[in-house]
Amino acid sequence: MEKVPVGVEGLPVSVEETQVDLEKIPAHGKIIDITTPISPFTRTFPGDPVPAIERVCTLEKEGCAVSRLSFGSHTGTHVDAPSHILENGMTIDKLELKNLMGTALILDFSSLSGALTAYILEKAFRNTAAPGNIPILLLKTEAFSRKQRNAGEVSPPGEESGSQDMESGKEEFDSAYLDESGAAWIVEKGFRTIGIDGFSVDNLSSETLPAHHILLSGSVNIVECLELGSVEAGIYFFICLPLKIESCDGAPARALLISYS
Repeated sequence: MEKVPVGVEGLPVSVEETQVDLEKIPAHGKIIDITTPISPFTRTFPGDPVPAIERVCTLEKEGCAVSRLSFGSHTGTHVDAPSHILENGMTIDKLELKNLMGTALILDFSSLSGALTAYILEKAFRNTAAPGNIPILLLKTEAFSRKQRNAGEVSPPGEESGSQDMESGKEEFDSAYLDESGAAWIVEKGFRTIGIDGFSVDNLSSETLPAHHILLSGSVNIVECLELGSVEAGIYFFICLPLKIESCDGAPARALLISYS
């Protein structure tokens, strides 16, 4: 493989190359899995289906192992399709995968809570000295990862995990989120994908989901429930491939980072 062409501070010089030409993926970079695993104990957004994995064939009886899977389309690390929010919006199987692959900037807001405004995002972006044509922005708030790590014993399915009422769920998982100005800033900057380690880019108390509407209407992909707790802020190559489920509003995905050093 060729090495990624680099410019100032070792950053890739061409967004288009990193998006389209997969030979530009760092040949010797460290691969970091930032996917939340799916199991019966996976935390879910309040009201979403609790994941279930049922063995239907076993090696002992049938000579092979086969399982029946049951979970919501927004379980674990997942991609929101425009049809999740927008009438007649594009479904998950129609998304351009090239927009979910490319150079990504991780900004660390783990010390903050509440709204991430355009001012906060712009200030953090400028402090990185990153080039302005990076296509993917990932927001590290540690909300999802930290809550999972600090939860102690994991509750069995049907109890706390996935079945909490809306109010208690909001209190437990509330974190930094995008307000309308922050979402509009992302669209104006030309990002093609936004990712976050929380359950939602919106405030969990919101019923109108303004950030979702602004981002998806602006052709920005949304990836939620990333595992960024152990990842440092900086520049990486990002790959996120949602399951190809026809006519669906979203799908779980495998998300990876590849370091440039």
